[in-house]
Amino acid sequence: MRVRGVGISLASVVGAMFVGALLSPATTLAAASVDPSSIGYIEICKTFAAGNAGTPNYQGTFTYQIKDGNTQSTASIRALQGGAQVCTAPIAVPAGTATVTEVAAPWFRVASISATQGDPGTVTPSTTTPGVATLTVNPAPSAGNESLTTTVQYTNDPVTGVVEVCKQAATNSSLLTGTYTFNITSEDPGINVLDPATGGYDLPWTTTASATISAGGLGCSGPIVVPAGTVQTVEPGTTSVTAITAWSNGTNELVSPAPNLALGTANANVPAGDTTNQTIVTYTDALSTVKLCKAWTGSTAPTTSFPFALSSSGAAGPTAVTGTVGLTAGSCQIVGTVRAGTQVNITEGVVSGTKVASISASPTSNSQGISPIVPGSLSLPNRTVSVIAGAGETTVTYTDETADPGTLKICVAPTTNPSAGTVPFTVNGTQTIDVNLSSTAVQCTLDPTTFAFDHAVTIAGGALPAPDAFTGTPTVAPTNVEVLEGGIPTATNQPSLSASTASSATVLMSEGIVTEVTFTVDPPAPATAPTDTATPTAAQVAATSAATLLLPAAPAVIPAAQPASTPRRIARIDAQIASVKQQIRVLQKKLAAKHLKKAARKTDAKKLAALRARERGLLRYGNGNRAERKRVSSNDPTRNRKKSLRRVRNARRFCEVSFL
Repeated sequence: MRVRGVGISLASVVGAMFVGALLSPATTLAAASVDPSSIGYIEICKTFAAGNAGTPNYQGTFTYQIKDGNTQSTASIRALQGGAQVCTAPIAVPAGTATVTEVAAPWFRVASISATQGDPGTVTPSTTTPGVATLTVNPAPSAGNESLTTTVQYTNDPVTGVVEVCKQAATNSSLLTGTYTFNITSEDPGINVLDPATGGYDLPWTTTASATISAGGLGCSGPIVVPAGTVQTVEPGTTSVTAITAWSNGTNELVSPAPNLALGTANANVPAGDTTNQTIVTYTDALSTVKLCKAWTGSTAPTTSFPFALSSSGAAGPTAVTGTVGLTAGSCQIVGTVRAGTQVNITEGVVSGTKVASISASPTSNSQGISPIVPGSLSLPNRTVSVIAGAGETTVTYTDETADPGTLKICVAPTTNPSAGTVPFTVNGTQTIDVNLSSTAVQCTLDPTTFAFDHAVTIAGGALPAPDAFTGTPTVAPTNVEVLEGGIPTATNQPSLSASTASSATVLMSEGIVTEVTFTVDPPAPATAPTDTATPTAAQVAATSAATLLLPAAPAVIPAAQPASTPRRIARIDAQIASVKQQIRVLQKKLAAKHLKKAARKTDAKKLAALRARERGLLRYGNGNRAERKRVSSNDPTRNRKKSLRRVRNARRFCEVSFL
């Protein structure tokens, strides 16, 4: 099939397969300066043969230089491998002799040049210069008459070469292993592939390769067929390339621009041929080291060792790091020698009285200008960070400072029937704190002692007079340990309550605020009075029988259901109310700060409104339970049973008196 261009370009052919011919403006200007009676026309046609199976397939752009006397112009044709023949529109040139030269490129060769059978003009290919043909141009019978156009037909074959990409471990990195990927792109103009998004051939030809380093410290992709000419190889995301070379049978094939080690790019020439003269591009990588340092700011640094836990992840090659490390202030340690790109996760352990002031990584950006700190991983309250190992050494520094102490408040939830006036508690086995008992409100005592931040404090309830007993599980507010960040309490991921029984609790202290622990004290449910089983006398039996005959049967006493959990439920509700009130006080203090940003103030105001709504709901729920308890108490089965027995005894006495 032959496609002839119209004007200076060709329309789409076979759907999205765009092919066409472009004619430079110089042709029109040159033609206009020639006497119309001596103008003729030429036409250039292109057939781009299909390549061998398994070789790159693409559309080529072919450029031609046309010279006729003092007139010179250019034209171009886009043709797809194995596609239809494509032709330019007729080109006006001076009648006589014209020379057409196809501009050479390494990715194709001229297979043949010929005339179109039946054309009035002649086409003579050059025997010394490939791609050059001499055409005879007949004068047009009349202006614009293209019937005597001379057509030259070019047939081209694709030319390919072979490239191989290798990954090599540096001399000081013999442990480097793993698989590495590369992109290979043709850099020569005129080679394009289909862009599905646009339907046009406007993307560069590209392919991928991978190389796996073996135990010998070298791994290669294997031969890859590419269009002959210049290709660019890229190792995406690399940060540790130390050298890039390209050789073909002893010839250095690197071309300008020079390799960019930071970006992992190199341009290399791939000569036409096969594996006997392939270009081998070699990337040399080195292992990366990760160093962890401990620093201190403020007053004299403590001499204690700060514990760290580490883990890692990433492509094999290697990725292992030391699991646990202990560092004193001012010291550093190499925690891993890993493949560049490995993610290392670090968490500092708890040291009472201290907190993390800052976490930094050096260098601040890798060879591609990206911070080594994984976005969203740095958390000062939780003492964590994740970094990506880059070229050379990546250093992570934790700087700690003294944390403010916190205070402790011990509370007892409302008690159903308190039999003792106070509840004794011991703090850390030495200090004694007494807390009052109440049947209506939570009672608290503030410990006058302050405790170091994140310090574990053990509270134990003392002996209670019978029948009082500790019940349920103690509650702590705040729920999680809080640390001051910019003067604002910020929750960590540590629960405040670390261990507990009904009468004891071990809590972790928050920084600069009150840690409130609430216990529940309640007497056990009253026991049922034992039944008198003494043997009656004969007179008593007779009297009872007579009374039984004379009196109607006593109505059965149906015990009213009184949930044993009602007092406990009320205590739990009151404890929750106390916790909510504590949170409200913290938020009110926070909102009173003048330095609080507008967005944070708005968020905290919403939290405060929600807490107040929860407080109202808990109060309503608690009052309802108290009313239920009072109602149930009025229907106490023990009290009703005693009244019934009294009525029966009185009736029996009346009967005995009557018989007498």
